[in-house]
Amino acid sequence: MNTRTSSRVRRLTFRIGASLLALAATWNTSQAYERYNSGCQTCHGAFTDSTSPQGTQFPNDDKHRMHRNSLNMGTACELCHTQNDNDDPFLGSSDGISGIVAGLGCTGCHVGTGLRKHHAATGTTGCYSGGAGCHGTGPETAPAESVSPPYYGTAYTKANHPGNTALVANTNENWSVGDFIGLDNDGNNLYDLADFAIGGRYQILSTTKEANDVRITWQTTGGRKDAIQASDLVTGVYSNISSTISNAGVGVITNNYLDAGTVNSRSKRFYRVINVP
Repeated sequence: MNTRTSSRVRRLTFRIGASLLALAATWNTSQAYERYNSGCQTCHGAFTDSTSPQGTQFPNDDKHRMHRNSLNMGTACELCHTQNDNDDPFLGSSDGISGIVAGLGCTGCHVGTGLRKHHAATGTTGCYSGGAGCHGTGPETAPAESVSPPYYGTAYTKANHPGNTALVANTNENWSVGDFIGLDNDGNNLYDLADFAIGGRYQILSTTKEANDVRITWQTTGGRKDAIQASDLVTGVYSNISSTISNAGVGVITNNYLDAGTVNSRSKRFYRVINVP
């Protein structure tokens, strides 16, 4: 279980200690498929489709136009394409901008190590396959969610920030229609604000006595799965008192949990919030 915790522990005034794991990162652009239509389209649809089988809706009903249209990402064709590739880009190479931006194909924005980790985390095991796949046993080390992919911030695309810190269309990683979810660049299955490198730590906002119960209210983000833990000692062993709590939506939200009957059964109680992978 992931031990990232909230930023305060409380004691009927309850406060919580925090820990945040750091990810070391290296770039790796080796690919599972050579080109998009070699296999990516099976799950993600054709490069010119209006929607993805995963549910994403593209502006102008065209994934390709979303990438190149000046009203959307405005990405230079050479960043994604090799001349005469017939709209079937290579994942790890492209023409690039001669002498200015190296041609990395899809991996200029979609980091190879992160993509493979994300697919493995969501049940697609072909990349590693216990060592039988192309990329060893995994998991690989991917750049943290807060690290910009190589193309971001260049003059040849409007993609300029690895996290959707503002729920506004056509900025950062907000290019599809209406979801504001962004990308999972580091492959831990937490998108942008839900990722601790972008959205930050948990924070317990209040603990309120309600008759014999205590209601814990905390700040989290949509897309995270949380659990509440408690201990009778601030330095003691913390155990789950809730089941997994799935947070709907996108961006910073608050949630709460009722610790029933705790007031009459103990003189003090310490709480913390953890992330459930």
